Amino acid sequence: MLWDLNDLYFFYLIVEHGNFTKAGQSIGITKSKISRRISDLEEHLGVRLLHRSTRKLALTDIGQIFYQHCKAMVSEAENAQEAALQVQSTPRGRIRVTCPALFAQSSFAQTITRFMKRFKDVHILLNATDRSVDLIQEGFDVAIRFQSNNFNDSSLVVRKLGLSTSSLLASPEYLYEYGYPESPQDLVNFNCFAKTRNEGIAQYSLTHRDGHQININFQPLLESNDWLVLKQAALSHLGITLLPEELYREEMKAGQLVPVLSEWSLPEASLYVIYPSRRGLIPAVRAFIDFIAEDIKTHCTAHIAQE
Repeated sequence: MLWDLNDLYFFYLIVEHGNFTKAGQSIGITKSKISRRISDLEEHLGVRLLHRSTRKLALTDIGQIFYQHCKAMVSEAENAQEAALQVQSTPRGRIRVTCPALFAQSSFAQTITRFMKRFKDVHILLNATDRSVDLIQEGFDVAIRFQSNNFNDSSLVVRKLGLSTSSLLASPEYLYEYGYPESPQDLVNFNCFAKTRNEGIAQYSLTHRDGHQININFQPLLESNDWLVLKQAALSHLGITLLPEELYREEMKAGQLVPVLSEWSLPEASLYVIYPSRRGLIPAVRAFIDFIAEDIKTHCTAHIAQE
């Protein structure tokens, strides 16, 4: 049966300092207490470790062997403490991140690579999914989401990163063939696509620059829970779709997609990073959270509006 490891440490200190008094003073306990602990240790082992005299202490043969093992134990404990302190100050290790599939397909992938170039000792496991996740139960360190209402646990921190905008778009070829809708009500006469998980009627909520709001219900020609499917359908000249700006910036620059009803805007989506309380956060997670917040502000201002 393993006894109190402190007794081994006390024995090591006594040998190092040469007497009970100095050993006790080094850790703030009395000479009598540390002497009694060593006597108890010898009794437990059934051997004498020290020859005691009024002038000095001397190790027995078994005491010398025992001391070498105690010295190795103290050295390993110091190494373990140093390793723990190093981890506390240097970002390293693995972090588990979950983000929407859309975000992984957009500029966030570049944010990840920029982070990895700066913090080469951090390993990232990225789970791209649109489903609701239980951050604690599933072992994620960080979640990035366009809504925060699924994370009501008081032990979680919800930090807003910015706003994501969306637009109605179509290819020039489609609009050349079928014309431009002049008002939101005209959309019901065009092929429109929708991101939805439920079959049936879809809806666009639009706000005019003068503040007037309107909801347009329509039967989508194509509905999918994958933004890329809707984007490809628009690029294939099949109709009009709503897309987050993360997905259409390059195509708009290239003239492959153009805005429809540009005087009308769609609701903005708030982007959040969610993580457990900062208390006890390992440096790798803390560094990742701070990095993405700054990186989005620096590199993604074209499509993530800062508040």
